Amino acid sequence: MRALLLGLWMLMAPVARAQFYEAHFGKNKIQYERFDWHVLETEHFDIYYYPEMQTLAEHGAYFAEEAYRALQQRFNYALPKRTPIIFYAAPYHFQQTNTTPGFIPEGVGGFFELIKGRVVIPASGNLYRFRRVIWHELVHVFTFHRALQALRDHRIPPDRYLPLWFTEGLAEYWSGPPDDQHEMILRDALYANYLVPLENMYRIYGTFLMYKEGEAFCHFVAETYGEEKLLELIEQFWIDRDFRRVLEHVLGEDFYAISDRWERWLKRRYLSALPSQTLPSLDSEAIVATGFSTKPVVYRRRNGQRWVYYLGNEGAYTHLYAVPVDAAYRPSGDPKLLIRIGRSERFESISLLEDRMDVSAKGVLAFTTRSGGEDVLHLYDLEREKLVTTYRLPHLVALYSPTWNPDGTRLAFSAIDEGGWIDLYVLELATGQLERLTRDLYDDRDPAWSPDGRYLVFASDRTAWGDRYGMNLFLYDFDTGQIRQLTDGWRRDREPRWSPDGHYVVFASTVREDNGRFGPRNIWAVEVTPGLPDRPVATTHPHAALNPAHPPVRRLYQLTNLATAAFDPVWTPEGTLLFSAFEHYRFTIRQIPKVADRLARPYRQTTVMLLGSQPAWKPGYLSAENGARRKPYRRRYSLDLAYGGISISQSALWGTAGGAALAFSDLLGDDRWYVTIFHTGRGSGALLKGLNVAVSRVQLHRRTDVGYGLYRFAGLRFDLTDPDAPAEYPLLWEELVGAYGALSYPISTFRRIELSTALAWSDKRVALRGIQRQALLLSNALALVHDDALYGANGPVEGWRANLTLGYTTDLRYANVSYYTLSLDVRHYLRLTRSVTLASWGLLRFNEGREARLWFLGGSWDLRGFPLFDVRGRKLWFTSHELRFPILEAPSFYIPLLAPFGIVNLRGALFFDAAHVWNDRYDRREPQLYTGETLGAIGVGFRLNLFGGLVLRYDMGYRYRDGFRKRERAFRQFFFGWDF
Repeated sequence: MRALLLGLWMLMAPVARAQFYEAHFGKNKIQYERFDWHVLETEHFDIYYYPEMQTLAEHGAYFAEEAYRALQQRFNYALPKRTPIIFYAAPYHFQQTNTTPGFIPEGVGGFFELIKGRVVIPASGNLYRFRRVIWHELVHVFTFHRALQALRDHRIPPDRYLPLWFTEGLAEYWSGPPDDQHEMILRDALYANYLVPLENMYRIYGTFLMYKEGEAFCHFVAETYGEEKLLELIEQFWIDRDFRRVLEHVLGEDFYAISDRWERWLKRRYLSALPSQTLPSLDSEAIVATGFSTKPVVYRRRNGQRWVYYLGNEGAYTHLYAVPVDAAYRPSGDPKLLIRIGRSERFESISLLEDRMDVSAKGVLAFTTRSGGEDVLHLYDLEREKLVTTYRLPHLVALYSPTWNPDGTRLAFSAIDEGGWIDLYVLELATGQLERLTRDLYDDRDPAWSPDGRYLVFASDRTAWGDRYGMNLFLYDFDTGQIRQLTDGWRRDREPRWSPDGHYVVFASTVREDNGRFGPRNIWAVEVTPGLPDRPVATTHPHAALNPAHPPVRRLYQLTNLATAAFDPVWTPEGTLLFSAFEHYRFTIRQIPKVADRLARPYRQTTVMLLGSQPAWKPGYLSAENGARRKPYRRRYSLDLAYGGISISQSALWGTAGGAALAFSDLLGDDRWYVTIFHTGRGSGALLKGLNVAVSRVQLHRRTDVGYGLYRFAGLRFDLTDPDAPAEYPLLWEELVGAYGALSYPISTFRRIELSTALAWSDKRVALRGIQRQALLLSNALALVHDDALYGANGPVEGWRANLTLGYTTDLRYANVSYYTLSLDVRHYLRLTRSVTLASWGLLRFNEGREARLWFLGGSWDLRGFPLFDVRGRKLWFTSHELRFPILEAPSFYIPLLAPFGIVNLRGALFFDAAHVWNDRYDRREPQLYTGETLGAIGVGFRLNLFGGLVLRYDMGYRYRDGFRKRERAFRQFFFGWDF
């Protein structure tokens, strides 16, 4: 949908310039919701929220003021102005935000936007994480203002900033103690030897590893040199553009000595525990060892064949796979793709790490995917390999981890509602009736139904440890409607599953150790006593105390002793333990035979007495009743962009040109204004004649994006598409005064309809041909766009995209202009292997009628070997095919001297291009336009990706004419840009 923003500028011309407009592909960022925004004013913040999430916003307001007080002391600085914070109740709501024009990937927890100084944060169902992200983003706010103040104090323009690895590391460090993910990543980086030293931090720019290494460095500085040095690094960063010099100045050591000292600090911190632990690859057998593989489930089909189903990511989309296994759960065949995700509206995306699946006794797989603006629940028959049905549940935004009851008639799952709270639900399949089991502010996840159907085990932070990142296991009793606590302590117990006999629950857990850090995540088992006494440990009341009259005793068994992490345990009927393991920065599916042996000889056994003496945590809140002020949202505009310039030419033809471009928007980014004004003239008397003005408005808050505007353009210009301009020197003068409008309606994330219209008065003069033409031009265009392509580092690697555009332009007054436009652009990407793609492009374009515009080809982006844009005509067909393959991936890994140049990869391509352009007759030749003959090129190309964003292209080969009957001289072309 964001193609509309750029396309509107093209539509200001008198003709709906379909040649440019249709070229826009891209997926759609859809506004599914119409949020009714309100403002909660606190002492230092303006909190933006919608009524459904008012309670959540009040908790967020409390967390923000709490963070402000702490950070004001830590930075010794008060923010110069109020900070706007925009809350969303769920990640899917957050992904609809217009505060940033781009797509927000899953897993992004929030951001601080510099232009308007606004903070944008979604809730995820967990109040501890919500609080931590608020602290994280406010550290960014304080850091930004404190750094700018340091520059102003020394009269230095804001032409530099702190490196991202330091700002993100500092935000992580000062937002709370390291969590288990931090510990897991650093342990694995050291064990697998992929820790990146300080001097090479740019190699992991923007990655999760960068965040964690930056956090570890800040912890190291605080522990080694003193925490005040972190603030001093911000206050002193003005002294040099090179942050390495700043580090040396503040810490008083050579940069490489600091880097080496940090690495030794990390090794002392983590490697000392390695001798007593083991790695997953040494303690278990791999079922799936490629890509990223998680969330295994098991089913034995009627023919006796056992299958393991799992989520897998082979470097692109996350899909649902199946692998056959024998009785010992060793793979007996290759994995096969079961359901393709990310290519259709029904299966838009699936969470690789947060969402589990489950299989009923009858072989029906239950899983959730995103579809539109919310999650849906799918049932898939594994015997027939066919989708049975899909449930769309009103008022539930995100669904997680469905689990079957024993007879396959009901499904339990956790879900986030429109208010941002995550609770447990049960769906009755026969009637479609939905029952809510819990209704409180706690994070209830990972439900699993007991074999006897009475209990639902789940993980929750409804404990005294919830405000310290703790989660324990609980049982929901369907007979009594009461909740019992199953584990206790400062630990994170997740992903429980029952043993086949119902006597144990296996789960993944990380325990807070005596050194104050979370240990490795391992597989544990807890003994569940049959026939528990009917005494509740907790109720569904939001602030219930955990206070049983006679607390039971639980025995916990540690079944693995891994140095990295284990997730998603499954206890199979044959007594094998399946799980996903993290090692070498990837997830694999693994198995350990004979769980009973591990239970008999556990690595650790503990006994937990559920005393229930401490109540569940109660987060604070700020509301209109205790210090905040509530008011409706009023749209106000502020400047986003201002650009101006002037150029003076000694040429009598071009004269002097100057102008400015301004962009305004409201705080939420829903309503945007663009103003352009510039002047071109050849004398002081041509002020009005050479004045160019355009005013546009784009509204993005509805599902249909709307744009409209007024413009006046006048002056000399080169126009390769104008049929009246000389081919060798297409210079003309034209005055355009008009208005335009455009609509973009997304059918789904992958498909949209675009409609545009423009009405303009045109006065055109072509002096070289003595042509003067006036017209009142009405231009209409309709486009259907599809794009499900997946992008790699250099361009699309999988999927397809297409654009069909129809247009008509006519002169309403003089009938000087009347032509129609047809353009069909189809591009397909077939991934032959993980790194080899066959890309095909077909293009058909027609302009037919009076004063029909010309299309053009030529250059490195389409018809190679021919001069840029020199192949021109009213009609054309074009095709291109490329076999894209790797030559050297991550060359700096093999040649460290290349690392400072930011070379990401070197790839090659074998290409074949062919095209035919014509005007009146298919075979009529106009040599200056290359019309009337089939042209082509065959050769090889090289693509060098620098810093992940700049792709240099070098093509060489032979060009052909006259239907490939005539081979001309060899050509070489150097250019830049992504692959088509």
